[in-house]
Amino acid sequence: MAHPAEKKNAVRHSYVTELLALSVAAIKHSVADGTARRWKMEAKDNGDDWDLARAASRRSEGTAGEFTTDFIEEFTIQVNETFELLKSPEGAALPLEQRTKVLSSLTDMMSKVMKVSGGNKKLEKRTIAAEVVKILAKFVSTKYPEFAPEFVEILTAFGPRLDQELSD
Repeated sequence: MAHPAEKKNAVRHSYVTELLALSVAAIKHSVADGTARRWKMEAKDNGDDWDLARAASRRSEGTAGEFTTDFIEEFTIQVNETFELLKSPEGAALPLEQRTKVLSSLTDMMSKVMKVSGGNKKLEKRTIAAEVVKILAKFVSTKYPEFAPEFVEILTAFGPRLDQELSD
């Protein structure tokens, strides 16, 4: 029995956005587990990686996302303070070798932090897209609640297309 595209999109949405296990998403939408797994595999073959989209969704919210954001923000503040110190009269008085060592160390640390936090450009693009979609959804539900049901339907159908567009 062929399922409508809306059913496949609903399973994907539950897996990616609600972070349900694929088997639970299948049960939620009355789909066989094997069918949900096949849809996920076929989608990946067509450029819509549900796991990558799920990772972006998970990363953009919750404790892990908040920790990463807070850590990068604090690290950036520390880097800026160090640069300001190096530009100050006290920093300018440091020997050139010491200033070079500090700058080299900062560059190395920044590179490592960025690699750990955002080394996967595909994931980074999807994380930003997921955040924008969430902000837009909140805006629509607050300012235009009469359109919220249609908007949710559109977003559910748009998810796979967005993932395909971001896969390059």
